[in-house]
Amino acid sequence: MKKTLLAAALGLSLTLPVMGADAAKALPLDKQVEAKLVQAFGPRLQVREVAPLAGNQILEVVLIDGSVMHMTPDLSHFIYRDELYELGAEGPQNITQNRNNPKRAERLAAVSDNQTVVFQAKGEQKALINVFTDIDCGYCQKLHQEIPRLNELGITVRYLAYPRAGIKDPRNGELTDSYRKINYVWCQADRKAAMTSMKNTQRDMNMLGQRLRQSGGSSELEDQYRALQGQVVAMMDKSKDCGAPIAAQYDLGQEVGVTGTPAIVVEDGRLFPGYMPADDLARRLGVM
Repeated sequence: MKKTLLAAALGLSLTLPVMGADAAKALPLDKQVEAKLVQAFGPRLQVREVAPLAGNQILEVVLIDGSVMHMTPDLSHFIYRDELYELGAEGPQNITQNRNNPKRAERLAAVSDNQTVVFQAKGEQKALINVFTDIDCGYCQKLHQEIPRLNELGITVRYLAYPRAGIKDPRNGELTDSYRKINYVWCQADRKAAMTSMKNTQRDMNMLGQRLRQSGGSSELEDQYRALQGQVVAMMDKSKDCGAPIAAQYDLGQEVGVTGTPAIVVEDGRLFPGYMPADDLARRLGVM
């Protein structure tokens, strides 16, 4: 999914020079808003238009990419995608998420390890992350490649199931391929090996498919692709009803604010949406 400028900027932590209050007030309103956003997010956040609404009680801000946010008239808070942020001295703080963190932490702590797929930290555990994951998701596959490094850094990874296509196809009521793939993993005696096998096979198939499209239809590549596809189909065909909590974890993900995969929830309830390299994640967790 293509990110808006603001969505991309929200993943960054920037500390930029602060414009003096008198200098900011001397600017037109749209430039005041832009200066505030640039201070928090960097120069890419350009403002196209600012319109006071509801008797000047709130400002509608249209960014250069067409995305819309709403700000308080004192420019101290803004609402974006139904979440409230505060623009403080230490950068933007997600007030909505911060209020939800304790509830999210409590809900995740109630999930026992035997309902998840656990890749235990090497040696002393310094942190634990819960990752809502999907088999087809390219960034989930990429994050899985980072697990040895995460474990080496003392970070335990607990996978929870979040088949991104949902549980059943609304068109025919059949179980989705996303569900069948991840259900296969949960129903194996060695879930760790099954997770790695399924994700790596799907990743290899995706990469081969890309090469096949670029080649214009190589018969050799097509044979390799079909062989990998056959492996994935064979694993899906072995997917059975073993009482795995796939649907329950999918519902839990939606409850705690997961909108895509991978979604990382740390022990204090903070939610980090999307892929993050192991060392960057370790720094966010205070491990490095």
